[in-house]
Amino acid sequence: TKGFQTIATEFADYSRKSFEESSAVLEKAMAAKSFDKAVEVQQGYAKAASEAYLSEMSKIGELYKETAKEAYKPFEAQLSAKAAK
Repeated sequence: TKGFQTIATEFADYSRKSFEESSAVLEKAMAAKSFDKAVEVQQGYAKAASEAYLSEMSKIGELYKETAKEAYKPFEAQLSAKAAK
């Protein structure tokens, strides 16, 4: 369904973006002048990555909820008609 395609696209976009960001952070950490600076870069990335992950999972959860609602609609009418009898 369209909902699952949207979810798959979101996962793919998130994965691509996450890979690009982690690669950039690795380069930045490797270029750091000191160990402390490299740790600081890594800590900043870890915080941002965890926030992005939670945000993305929340978004995908909403997409799953909407997809389930759409999939249920054809059955909802049938159940309502049977319940009214």
